[in-house]
Amino acid sequence: MKKSIAIVLVIILIFSFPIYGTQEAPTTVVGEEPVKEEEIRDQDLLVPTKNGVQNATLKEVELVNKLEEKTLEELTNSYVIGDYVTGQILEEYEADKVVALASTSKLVSAFVVLDKLADGTIHLDDKVVIDKEVSSLIGSTYKLKENDVKTVKELLYATLIISGNDAITALGKHIAGSTEGFVAMMNEKCKDLGLEHAHMINPHGLTNYMIEDYNKMTTRELFQLSVALIKEHPEVLNITKQRELSEPERQFLAYNTNPILGILPQIDGLKTGYTNAAGRCLVATGVKQGIPGVTEDIRLLGITMGSSGDWARFVAAKRLMNQGFQKYSLRSIARKDQGVGELTVEHGSPKSQPVYPQEDHNILWDGEKVIKKEVKLNDITPPIEKGAVVGSVHYTLDGEEVWATNVVIKEDIKQLNVFIRLKTLLFDIFQEMEGYQGI
Repeated sequence: MKKSIAIVLVIILIFSFPIYGTQEAPTTVVGEEPVKEEEIRDQDLLVPTKNGVQNATLKEVELVNKLEEKTLEELTNSYVIGDYVTGQILEEYEADKVVALASTSKLVSAFVVLDKLADGTIHLDDKVVIDKEVSSLIGSTYKLKENDVKTVKELLYATLIISGNDAITALGKHIAGSTEGFVAMMNEKCKDLGLEHAHMINPHGLTNYMIEDYNKMTTRELFQLSVALIKEHPEVLNITKQRELSEPERQFLAYNTNPILGILPQIDGLKTGYTNAAGRCLVATGVKQGIPGVTEDIRLLGITMGSSGDWARFVAAKRLMNQGFQKYSLRSIARKDQGVGELTVEHGSPKSQPVYPQEDHNILWDGEKVIKKEVKLNDITPPIEKGAVVGSVHYTLDGEEVWATNVVIKEDIKQLNVFIRLKTLLFDIFQEMEGYQGI
């Protein structure tokens, strides 16, 4: 009888919490092949390790070189790279396939948290008491224990830097009163953003094998979500660019899960993910600095989904972002302070004057298409006041018009008085006569 009661109690304990799939550990990056820690890190290649960014071992270099032989399509199940400002996707593969999100779904969770911070519902210094459900979560965690007390700020940082499942669940319960209530907020946020395929079942992204379900949306929608998050809450990048999360008072140290942060200097975000259903995933973003007078700063956002291992994800994401930074630029094609042509006015004083675009403009350029401009000037009779529209300028990419604006003058053009006009006319006549006599 006692044995039967014990078995029943064990079953109750097992099923008292949801059964979740595996997820990445925040302090470790594991390769397809095990790498012995005693190997010397003396290779000229920076790689992510459980102790942060370090020089690679010879074995890691060989593994990376082998993976470099593969295409992005072989290294991922889906990817996109696009321009943050315009929201334009520049390159894509299987972007409309619905995919498991794993911890990249914490971008939805963080969006809801940041919304509530912005509207004053919660505050960064609010205290949150950790309950039993939160402390029991597995996968990548902030190592919280029951009855620990953390601030909203600490939990938000742990969510975005080390992908703490316990941290985001605690935040969700603090905001909504229950995990279910917070998930409802997440789904409502996705609906507001127009993410038609989005489906959220929990705050953290673990697969729930009890109901055989997980958080999901398309890769294109994940791109749209990430763009919206940065635009509405740019402060998120101040968190995601942090290399580590350290709390010496409780002997806690974990490194940012982003495998290319600190390796590509442009990168300052955004979020990793891993479950068996999702594979290794990464939403990465960074800024390529512009060249004064030639290009502007450009923020690119790249997503790789479904890589088979951490090293495959590392190679794919690094290549996607590195090639994007090399290839694309935000080209300055029109500046209000730079002339684009010359206006010549008969009987005007001065007779000619530069014309300037009425607006500044940049175009996203792939370094290959031919940029041309054409200035179309109106028939003008003086006098003309400065600032007057005197024509237009048109820009094409490989022959297709991409932008146009009016052109203006910056100084008055006066009409020559009658005596000067007569003098000019006589001078022209004599010039013609001399030319005739010289024949």
